[in-house]
Parts: sequence; structure tokens; C-alpha cells
Amino acid sequence: MSRRASRDPNAPLIEDPDLPGAGLILSRANLEAWLTEDLGRPVAVRLRRLRYKPGTSVVLGFDLTTASRRDGVAVTEPCVAWAYADHAEAKIAKTLERVPVEACLAHDPSARALVTTAAGDRALPLLSRLVEPDATTRLLDRLLPDAPDPGRAWIRTVRHNPERRWVGVLERAGEPDLLLRAYSSSARMMRAARSYKSLDPAGVPTPHLVARSRSHSVLAVAWVEGDTLEVAGGEDRWRAAGCALARLHDTTHVKLPTPDPGHDVAAVDRAAQQIGQLLPELAGEVLAIAETTARLLDDVPCDEVALHGDFSADQVVVGPDGNPVLIDLDSAHWGSSATDLGCLVASTLTHAETVGLGSQGERDVAALLAGYLAVRRPPDRVAVDVQAIAFRLRKAADPFRTCAPDWADQVTLRVHRTRAALDALVPVGVSR
Repeated sequence: MSRRASRDPNAPLIEDPDLPGAGLILSRANLEAWLTEDLGRPVAVRLRRLRYKPGTSVVLGFDLTTASRRDGVAVTEPCVAWAYADHAEAKIAKTLERVPVEACLAHDPSARALVTTAAGDRALPLLSRLVEPDATTRLLDRLLPDAPDPGRAWIRTVRHNPERRWVGVLERAGEPDLLLRAYSSSARMMRAARSYKSLDPAGVPTPHLVARSRSHSVLAVAWVEGDTLEVAGGEDRWRAAGCALARLHDTTHVKLPTPDPGHDVAAVDRAAQQIGQLLPELAGEVLAIAETTARLLDDVPCDEVALHGDFSADQVVVGPDGNPVLIDLDSAHWGSSATDLGCLVASTLTHAETVGLGSQGERDVAALLAGYLAVRRPPDRVAVDVQAIAFRLRKAADPFRTCAPDWADQVTLRVHRTRAALDALVPVGVSR
């Protein structure tokens, strides 16, 4: 595989000789032209989420906007595109066998490429059922059998990570909205449900678990009104978020999983391997960063607390009353308190660097740490800094995953900044 060198925004995000369909689905212009021809009407697409296995497959989540056949009004819906190598094309046949006919939008056998609506994502059982007649009513009967008839109800997609997770809002006339979270297996759904259920009575500000369905691998949680901390901003709100995180870390006797030893080191190694495959010219640098970071992770002091597991400013919703709520508890587990704080530091500083507000990111982190300190003693600062470096590397490929046209430049810059942070922590000349 070789990444594209062109800065043409219509060029494919990647080039892989084993995946001829990648050039078809990973170029906005090519995908629009293909779907316009097959559907017989103009379309517009927005690339959203990408997963790539070199030499094997690409899976793309994207939004498709086109005029409704019924009334001509523009409609946008989430869709999925796949492209496979020769040895994996049987997966397309399996998808075609299992998805509703109306969900299939385009199929190019020669390119081994397929496009479907979200209902074609057979890894998420809920999505294929949502296109069935009276699907919303039957889902409500499954989730909330004792609830009064809401009258009109409808579901809109918030986020779709193909073959992994889907998030939507269930809106009901005269009733509070619910957030639906669909998973690729009932086991993953049950793990998430246990996290919500365990933390709800523990005094931690988290969404209330309302219902779950094993057969649909979906759970419903209360909708949290407000803005994310990243949008809301303000020193007081960042301090309040720090207090909320500290209360989570002080929580005891909750049923959360304990990951295998070394899972954080393994995650760093996987991130380095992926970046090295995407950008071979960075392979030496990222592998060196990963090696040093892994050693440091083994050396820093660790405690064991209840963790959010993927803590960042966009995982905190600030309500109209100014109080924060910690959302998205899928990754909650037992582990070192430095993990959540390191993840927050990495994501906050990376965002601030990206938008050119580096000093603001540092002030936001300082405010959150002050709020945390008001509740409990923070973890060792070196441990937080090491975790921040680990998460910088783990998230360095995010511009690729989110289909940024200039992903190669962004990933390269993130790797260099991770190296600079590591060098500041472990000065040149000190044994790594």
C-alpha cells in the first residue's frame, strides 16, 4: 500500500493495489459519480469513518444526501461502503445474502465494492430491523413494554461506526428523548449496561440506564441536555468536570471489568504498527516512541480506581444548570487514575494545537486538575504525563479514521508532537 501523494481533494484517501475498490469508495468524487449513475439521481456524500486492513479490506461509513423519490425533498441517511481483496470477497456475498434488497445501493463485482444503507451493516443487529414495517413501535414494545403509547415516535442517527457501534436518538411525542446505543454483540451491550447500572447509584453524574434488549444488542439511556465541555468552555465548568471525575475515581464496590495486564502497552503498540503501515516513512519514529512509552508505562506508579476509560472534554455534557455529566461509559473499567487524566490531557492539548489555541488547552487542563484536587489527591504527575504520551500516539491516526483529506499531514504532525512531548519528559542523553 502507498498513501496518496496528491493534494487533490477528490483523490482517494489511500491507494492499495490489492483493493481496487478503495479508489472507488475512498474518493468523494468517485463515490458520488458511481452512486449517481446507479441510483439514477444526483447525490452528495460526506465521508465519516474509515477502518482499513492493508491488503484485505476497507470499510467506510458515510452520509448520503439525495432527493426523495416520493416528494423530491433532500434526505440524508447514514450508509456503508466496503471494498475487499480477492481473498476476502466472499464477505460481500455474505452481506448480499443477508441484507434487505432495498438496502443495497450499488455493487461493482469487478472492483469488489459494495454500498448499502446502514441496514446493510449486518454486524449490528438493530440496524437491519429498523427498516422493517413498524420497527420503531416494535422496538419500543421490546424496550419499554409498560410505557404508555407515545403516539408518534421516530429515530435519528447520531453516530455510526460501521461493524462496531451505532448511536441514535429515540424521539417520542410528549415523552423525554432516549439515547439508543447499539452494539455488535449482546455481550458488549451487557458489559456497557453493567457500567451504566453500577455507576448510576454511586453518586457519579452519569446518564440513567432506562432499558436494554439482548436480541437487538441495544440499550437505552436517558438523554442528557446541554453542550459538551469542549463547546461550553469556561474555567468553572472545567473545574466542575474535574470534581466529577474525582468522584468517579473515589467510587468503590461497583461492577466494572478489569482489563488484562499490559492492555495499555498493547494499545500503544497497535497504534504504532498502524501508523507505520499507513506512513512507512514514520515507521522508525513511531516504533521508537512506542518502545520508550511502553517501558515508561511499566515503570510509573499505578493505583486502582473506577475509570471512565476514554475520558475527554467531549465525554462531558454540561447541562443548563452548569453541572457536568459523564457520558459514553462503554469503556469504563478498573485501572490507574492516571489513565483518565492522561487521556484528557492528550485530547485537550491535541485539540488546542489543531485549532491554534495551545495556551487555552493548558489553562483548561489546569482548571480540571484544580477541580480534581479539591476532591481527592491526584495521581503522580509523571504517570499522567506518560499516559498522555501514550494516548497522543493511540489517537494520532484519528485524522485518517475520520477521513480528513489531509490526514497524512495531520498524522505526521501529531507523531512529531508526541515525540516532542516524550523528549521533554525523557531528555536526550537519558537512557530510554
